[in-house]
Amino acid sequence: MMSLFTHLIKKYRKTQREIEEEDRLDMEMAEESLTAEEGPRRLRLWPGRRRGSRRRRLLLFICCVCLTLIGGLLFLYLHVGTEYKVLMTEKRTDINGTGYTEFGEYILKYSPDGVTCVSGSGSVLWNSTFSMQSPIVDVRGTTAVIADQKGTQIYVFNQNGQQGQFQTSLPVEKVRVAKQGVVAAVLNDDDITWVNFYDAQGEEIAKSRNSLGDSGYPLDIALSPDGMKIMVSYLCITKGIMNTKICFYNFDSVGQAEINNMVASQIYENAVAPEVIFTDEGTSVAFLSNGFSIFKGKQIPEETKKVQFEEEILSIFHDGNKFGFIFKSDKRDYKYRMQLYDTNGKLLAKTYFDLDYKQVKLRGGSLIFFNDKEFEIYNTGGRKKFSCTYDKAIQDIIKVNGFQKYMVISQNSVSTIRLK
Repeated sequence: MMSLFTHLIKKYRKTQREIEEEDRLDMEMAEESLTAEEGPRRLRLWPGRRRGSRRRRLLLFICCVCLTLIGGLLFLYLHVGTEYKVLMTEKRTDINGTGYTEFGEYILKYSPDGVTCVSGSGSVLWNSTFSMQSPIVDVRGTTAVIADQKGTQIYVFNQNGQQGQFQTSLPVEKVRVAKQGVVAAVLNDDDITWVNFYDAQGEEIAKSRNSLGDSGYPLDIALSPDGMKIMVSYLCITKGIMNTKICFYNFDSVGQAEINNMVASQIYENAVAPEVIFTDEGTSVAFLSNGFSIFKGKQIPEETKKVQFEEEILSIFHDGNKFGFIFKSDKRDYKYRMQLYDTNGKLLAKTYFDLDYKQVKLRGGSLIFFNDKEFEIYNTGGRKKFSCTYDKAIQDIIKVNGFQKYMVISQNSVSTIRLK
């Protein structure tokens, strides 16, 4: 687009020189053809005509440039790409069970043997070794925690490498991390579960004891960005009725006077909340089996919005300050329907699609749908930007730093591509 604009400017300058030369020749011819009596009168009129002609040509040129730019922008907006360029491909030498996840501007590659941080171009920034049976990872910006599920090891990393390492006294079920390295972990003790709070070096900050008969079983936990609040989803069964209890624990001064630091709770009957998240310091979301609830409040959260769906939720996705759901389509011509919301519960976009997806991600303002052979990308307005069939079996797709750049992970290779 910039090269086109530069070309038009050069063309305009050339045209201006030609206009000035034509005007000079016209003046000379006019002077020769004028009689002595009418010459002075007509010469006084000629400069005004010449300036008017230049203004008209300038306006015409500006209009052409604007129309060209608008046309180019419309093309970029409406264009649905179908091709890509492979920038780099590396053969995979890692072991089975290796996972990949976004880590700020970089990528974390983790396995039972250790973790490696790589750039979008594939260069290794650092690595760390350990031995785990089933590593699980959570990332908050440029801080990550890796724990051995059913084991006791926990490692904390930032973009410079290992920040801390410690062991728990009980097996780990779930783990979450805040940006400064604070860790929240759900620990299993038969009929008792503990939600423990640690700093990056493993120093225990606080803990909460929960029994299946009293609190219920913790399905998911979320840690606020400042590391001072924990949101827990408990599954409870009372008199044969399945309920969910959402609890908030505040480990700042506000929660010191409360039992177990619990400052707020909410019960949902006949519903399960398999996932809870903090989107910022004062906003959190509970994803329910029949909808979602939004809570606001930096110290004592309160429910401000509740949305229920009549249809079955097929998938949930989220990133930053947006989240969405996928349902079966209510239109005959499509298989699926996607709905995207902001953290106030406002519907931002609704779109229909046919791709039999295996996974959906919301990353960097783009929705990525993919299965083993195909992938499609939509913007957050619901417009399709890209659709293609890939030449290898897709295991994962990760947005990497750079214009239209993605990392496609297959069984035997990792490729960095740029969409056309």
